[in-house]
Amino acid sequence: MDALFNFLSYAPGPFWLLILFLPRNRKAMLAVDCFLILLSAIFAYHTIPILKEIAPLIAKPEFDPIYGFLSTERGVVGSWNHMILGDLWIGRWVAHDSLQSKRPLLVRCLFLTPILFFGPFGLFCYLVFRIISRRQISLTKYSDEIA
Repeated sequence: MDALFNFLSYAPGPFWLLILFLPRNRKAMLAVDCFLILLSAIFAYHTIPILKEIAPLIAKPEFDPIYGFLSTERGVVGSWNHMILGDLWIGRWVAHDSLQSKRPLLVRCLFLTPILFFGPFGLFCYLVFRIISRRQISLTKYSDEIA
């Protein structure tokens, strides 16, 4: 589990650089997407065998049982994978969204750094910036149209 934890901790670094500096490059973003698929597959590989153990914890969340599971080696590595995957996906979305809004590299740098280290906090900061700069609350450019 130590080797997997180290992989999850350090392997995403080059993909963060791709997101930051090459978000318009299709091959670079394909590499990021493939890495996200790999992280998802690793998560699935480690989660499927213990679904019977964790499904009841998720279905009826209570602090002590979840704390007990997350305090195990498997719980720590699975949670770490979950966080790394989520943060990288959020970073990918923010980079894409900032490109659509024609934001400069500086904007991506300002928000991708806190996303890298603090995930949801960085996303929160970006969304506040986005709402203020666009003067509207929406996550897609079509949010005010009726489907």
